[in-house]
Amino acid sequence: LPSLLGQLTALGTLALAGNVLNGTIPVNLDLLTALTSLFLFDNALTGPIASSLGQLTELQTLGLENNSLRGNIPDDLGLLTALTWLNLRTNELTGTIPSSFGQLTALRSLSLNDNALRGTIPDDLGLLTELTFLGLFENALTGAIPSPLGQLMALDTLALYNNTLTGAIPDDLGLLSALSWLGLYD
Repeated sequence: LPSLLGQLTALGTLALAGNVLNGTIPVNLDLLTALTSLFLFDNALTGPIASSLGQLTELQTLGLENNSLRGNIPDDLGLLTALTWLNLRTNELTGTIPSSFGQLTALRSLSLNDNALRGTIPDDLGLLTELTFLGLFENALTGAIPSPLGQLMALDTLALYNNTLTGAIPDDLGLLSALSWLGLYD
């Protein structure tokens, strides 16, 4: 991806998905302050997710799935408070799920599945009351399922399978009256 993309400051949508683009995500995409949608999925991008993407405060949709992105998910993505859709699935991401994601209160869909994420599921995800889809399956997550997930009354799909979760299933999950798909199997 050429760094000159950062010069397109009036751009609202950048959709370069479904190609064979390689290299890293340019750091200067943070200059695209009018950007509301960024779609770079289904490519061959490598390297880390640039923390500078957290400066795109107008961003509502971010799709980076099906690449070969590596490293930790930047905490700065928690600054994207207008975000309604975040898809980072099927990469090679490691580290933990940032607790800063609890600030993404407009988020409706969060897909982090098919990575190598470890650690526990942050309690702060229970603050995402608009969330309808939560996909954390096929990672290396450990610990208990946090009971604050039972506060996600709009949640339709909860997919946590193929991790190493332990403990009892929280009773609070029984409060999720909108839930139509629950995947906890190993």
